[in-house]
Amino acid sequence: MAVTISCFITMDYQVFTDPTEMDKSQCRKYEFDLESRLTINNLNSSQRTVVFFLAAQDFFDRLVGTPEKLMEFAKRGQLSKASLGALLEPRLRKLFLKVCADLEKLATERCGAKRDPCLEDGCAFTETDETCLNAVLISEGKCLEDCVDAWIGVFQYPKNRIEVWRK
Repeated sequence: MAVTISCFITMDYQVFTDPTEMDKSQCRKYEFDLESRLTINNLNSSQRTVVFFLAAQDFFDRLVGTPEKLMEFAKRGQLSKASLGALLEPRLRKLFLKVCADLEKLATERCGAKRDPCLEDGCAFTETDETCLNAVLISEGKCLEDCVDAWIGVFQYPKNRIEVWRK
């Protein structure tokens, strides 16, 4: 699974992360692979121009060019748990995802303790090891926020990062 973020560059070199206001066919798409820290485009060689490529590289550098910038980007909820885990040393990935699962389970337990169940017959997840998606959703992003905080707590130490993010 590649962990990438994208940008779109117009013919007048404006950079957008989501070109909803314009026709994507009028833009050049570039991706940044967070696992290799390389800028990628899938244009054929006749369409590649140095200026567009440099604009994309500059954009990605300002967005996630250092571990500190990447952590700020992650704080904004821009990466999934799986993407965050892929940027950690392999020995830490399973532990990180377990922490996230435990946080989601805690949200499920808190929701069940409110005595205001989603179902007429009560909470279906009471006294189970399962996680309720609805409880995670009604936490209004708190689960992902807590998961990102846990990731930052690990990622802030270079030895815990994949090789390309250690510098």
